[in-house]
Amino acid sequence: MDSEMKIIGFDHIHFTVTDLDEAIEFYRGLGFSLVRRLEHGGSSAQMEAEGGLLIDLHSAKATDNPGYNHLAIAVEGLDVAIQALEERGVAVDGPVEVAATGRRLATIRDPHGILLQLVESG
Repeated sequence: MDSEMKIIGFDHIHFTVTDLDEAIEFYRGLGFSLVRRLEHGGSSAQMEAEGGLLIDLHSAKATDNPGYNHLAIAVEGLDVAIQALEERGVAVDGPVEVAATGRRLATIRDPHGILLQLVESG
């Protein structure tokens, strides 16, 4: 897969939270700035720290566990990466177009069940 997809950095870390406003204030206190609030799959917010570290905060549904949800990796060549992963037997959910963020993404799990997103920005 190395030759089919180019990793260009981290896109974001996604956390599920029980109180979005409280989480926004907490991350502001750490030096993050609110980039925007969104309504995609529920209430969410994007926070950014100096240097470009992006955190997505998403309001938990009743069945969600608060905390770490997934790590998103910025890539070039998403379609080629999906094909290569599927050829290796990796289950891929996507690609999905997320109009609210202008991203295309695919979701996979590592061998231990950890959720990862491959994200290609428009």
